[in-house]
Amino acid sequence: MEKPLVFLDTDVLISYLRGDLASVHLFDREILDRVCLAINAIVLQELLFLAEVRNHPEIVDRIQEKVTILDFDLVKLDQYWQNARDIRNILVHSNDVLILSSAANCDYLVTYDQKLKKASSYLYNSKPIVVTPEELLEVIDQKNIVPSSLSCQGYKSSNFPLNKVI
Repeated sequence: MEKPLVFLDTDVLISYLRGDLASVHLFDREILDRVCLAINAIVLQELLFLAEVRNHPEIVDRIQEKVTILDFDLVKLDQYWQNARDIRNILVHSNDVLILSSAANCDYLVTYDQKLKKASSYLYNSKPIVVTPEELLEVIDQKNIVPSSLSCQGYKSSNFPLNKVI
C-alpha cells in the first residue's frame, strides 16, 4: 500500500516548532513510516523567516530530512488562477495559491488556516482533503495506519521546549 502524501502548511510547522503535541506527533517515526510529509519552496521560504529558525538554523535541515519538497503543479496553478476572482476574496496572500497548487495531488493538506480551507473548496477537485493536525491523526488512527496509542485524543496543545521537539 502506498503511503498517503500529506502536505504541511507553514502554520503547522510553526505549531511543530512551538511544541504543539498534534503537530509534533506528525514527525514521530511511527507516523513518518506510514505517511509521506511534503512542503514546497514557498513553505520552506516562509519557514526561513521565522525567529525560531533564525535562532536555530539547523532546524531547517532537520525538517528537510523528514519531508519531500514538491514542485508547483503548473496545470493546477493555471486552473486556480482562472478561479482567482473567487479565491482572491478569501485568501490574503498569493503564496496560498502556490501552496494549493503544490498540494493539489496530495491526499491531505494539513493546516489551521480556515481561509485556505475555504479557498480549497472553490477548486472543484477531491484532493486534497483539508484537515488540521488533530484531524489527520484521527483519520490515520481510524484507518489503522498507525497504532491507536498515537491518536491525538486530547492533544490540542502543549509547550515542549524547542530542543526537545527536534
